[in-house]
Amino acid sequence: MTEPHSGTAINRSATDLALKQRRKLTRYIIAYSFLVPIFVSMGLFKYYPFFTAIIKSLYQWNGANLNTFVGLDNFVKLVRDPTFYASLKNVTLLTISFVIIQLTLPLYAAVGVFHSHRKLQHAYRFLFLVPMVVPYIIIFLLWRWIYLSNGVLNTLLRQLGLDSWTHAWLGDSTTALASIVFVNFPWIGGIYFLIYLAGLLTISPELYEVGKLDGMNGWQRFWYIELPLLSNQIRLVVILAFIHQYQSFENVLVLTNGGPGFTTLTPALYLYKKGFEYNELGYASAIGVMIFLILILFTFIANKAMKQTEKLD
Repeated sequence: MTEPHSGTAINRSATDLALKQRRKLTRYIIAYSFLVPIFVSMGLFKYYPFFTAIIKSLYQWNGANLNTFVGLDNFVKLVRDPTFYASLKNVTLLTISFVIIQLTLPLYAAVGVFHSHRKLQHAYRFLFLVPMVVPYIIIFLLWRWIYLSNGVLNTLLRQLGLDSWTHAWLGDSTTALASIVFVNFPWIGGIYFLIYLAGLLTISPELYEVGKLDGMNGWQRFWYIELPLLSNQIRLVVILAFIHQYQSFENVLVLTNGGPGFTTLTPALYLYKKGFEYNELGYASAIGVMIFLILILFTFIANKAMKQTEKLD
C-alpha cells in the first residue's frame, strides 16, 4: 500500500530537483550574458588585432593595395636592422631606470604613508592618487614646456646665475634620453604606490608588536618585516613596470619624436613610424610580434628568478 505513495514522492522530489537545476542554469545564463559585450569588445579590439598582426607580419602589407606573402622576410630584415637595435638599447636604458625608480620611491612613500598619523593617511593617499586622473598627454606636454630653451628649467637656471648650465635638454643627444627619464619627477604616486600600500595593509599588526618588543627601529622593521612580506607586490611591480615602459611610446613621441637622430627612439615608436608614417604595416607587425616575444620572455624569467629567490630565503 505504501509503494505508490513512495513512488510519487520520489517523482515529486526528482521534479523539484530538475526545476531547481533549471532555475539555477537560467540564473547562470542571465549572469554570464552580461559578460557577452565585454568578450565581444575584447575579441574585436584585443584578440582580433593581435592574431591579425601575427599573420600580417608574414606579409609585405601597406594596409591598402599591397598584400604579398613574404614568409619570414620581415623578421630577417628586422634582425639586420641597425635602427631596431638602437631602439632596443634606448628602451632598455629607459626601462631599467623606470623599474629601479618604481621599486624604490613609491615603496618608501607607501611605507611613510602607512606609518603616518591615522588622521593624515587619507589626505596623503588623496594627494598621491590625484595625478592618476590627469591624462598622461598633459603631463608630457607640461614637461616639454619645462624643457624648452626658454622654458621653466632654463629660466630658473638663468635667475640663479647658472647661465652656463642652460641647455637644449631634449634637442641634444647627450641629454635627451636622461631628460625623458626625469619626466614625472619625483616619480611617486599611481598604481605602484597603491600596490605597495595594499601589501602593507595585509601585514598582521602582531608582527609590528613583536618587532617593537624586540627593539626594532624603523629601518630594521622595514628590512626584516615589511620587505620580505612585500615580495609578491615587488614581483608584480617589476613585471608591470617593465611591460608598461617597454611598450610605451607616447612620452617619446610627444617629447622628442625619437630624436635627435635615433637617440631616443623606442621599438614601440619605431613600430608606429613604420606603420603609420611609411605605410610598412607588415614590417610594423613584425616589430610588434618581436616586442610581444620579448615581454613574454622577460615575464617568464622574472617570475622564475623571483620564485627561486623566495625558495632560497
